[in-house]
Amino acid sequence: MDIRQLKYFVAIAEEKTITGAARQLHMAQPPLSRQLKRMEEELGVTLFERNKKKCLTLTHEGELFLKRAKETLNHLETAIVEVRELRERVSGTLAVGSTIYCASLMLEKVMLLRKRNPALTFNIWEGESPRLLELLESRQIEIAIATSSVSGRNIEKRVLPADPCVLVLPEKWTVPYDTYTELANISDLPLILLRPLHGKGLYDQIINEFQRLEREPNILCECHDSAMLLSLVSAGFGATILPLSMLSLNPFGNFKILRFKNDPLVMEPAVIWRANSYLSRSAKEFLHLF
Repeated sequence: MDIRQLKYFVAIAEEKTITGAARQLHMAQPPLSRQLKRMEEELGVTLFERNKKKCLTLTHEGELFLKRAKETLNHLETAIVEVRELRERVSGTLAVGSTIYCASLMLEKVMLLRKRNPALTFNIWEGESPRLLELLESRQIEIAIATSSVSGRNIEKRVLPADPCVLVLPEKWTVPYDTYTELANISDLPLILLRPLHGKGLYDQIINEFQRLEREPNILCECHDSAMLLSLVSAGFGATILPLSMLSLNPFGNFKILRFKNDPLVMEPAVIWRANSYLSRSAKEFLHLF
């Protein structure tokens, strides 16, 4: 059995049909079917269960073999990259991910890395922490910036300085406080809050803190897009609560910023990457910037 056959098997497992896998591999269906049959004969097991609709489902043996096949292909890909980088400067493509809240932290380092390495290109993903963990596990990204609460068996992380959350108001609003305020004082303000689709985030921290203070926040709008949220604030639609670093992404917005006394809401970002896994030279340099 060779590497090519392993790639065939993984494609079939992902597509769940011979037809779909053949399309993905840019090859005809009959030779792919023959390769699968040869693999099963060589292993002496059935890798897939077939139904009348020609849909394939992995058997128990097939699931184990898929896990090992992916590990083998990942190790091969890593070895190829590692050897090529021995004589190359930092180049290629660096794949990184970030949550919405940490985007500005990532942007700062990406800009610096790009300045130092003109030949380097980037593949940037944005998503919530569970999605970033999936991307790390599937090796679609090498490094991510998320909250420090993210954890996993195969994850290493470097916790970054805390990022205090601030009240962001439309510039034309008049409020009875100047530079600082307290969370309990703003329960009547119409708030626009970023809310994650999955998992917990700053939204939950804000709600929990209001509950601790025995206050009911006036949530006017839940938003899932940071650019839209800041546009709504600039237009005077409502106020919001965000990590201070996020405002660097929109320095010219029509809003003003107030700090909370004693910083009751703080985001704790972290850089995360796969443990015991090879990091490209560009990924190592990116990590070193933190």
